[in-house]
Amino acid sequence: MHTHERRSSTRFPFDLTGYAIINGNNARLNTRDISLGGALVEFIYLLNFLKVGTKMQVRLNIGVTGRAIVCRVNIRDNCTLYSLKYDRFDSYSDLILSAYFVKYEPLHSGTVSLTD
Repeated sequence: MHTHERRSSTRFPFDLTGYAIINGNNARLNTRDISLGGALVEFIYLLNFLKVGTKMQVRLNIGVTGRAIVCRVNIRDNCTLYSLKYDRFDSYSDLILSAYFVKYEPLHSGTVSLTD
């Protein structure tokens, strides 16, 4: 079966930490991969109430802050991964994210930690 790729931006396997503010509560997260349009994240603690359409404020440890919405929930054997689509970043956060992609794009064959 062929799966149609819906992403408009290239994803990079970056390992970032951060948190999301969801309904007034902070939830720590780790990214699995990230793009200019979204990210695949795992929350440190299981959040059973998250579903497709849940909106949140996302803050990543590289100085990026923006709004996102859950567009997909992928339950695996030992974790639940959430595909987030960015709803809006401020222009400063867009610049930071773009700069990291330019800097680390040649290394994207493996997971890159942006905290190095």
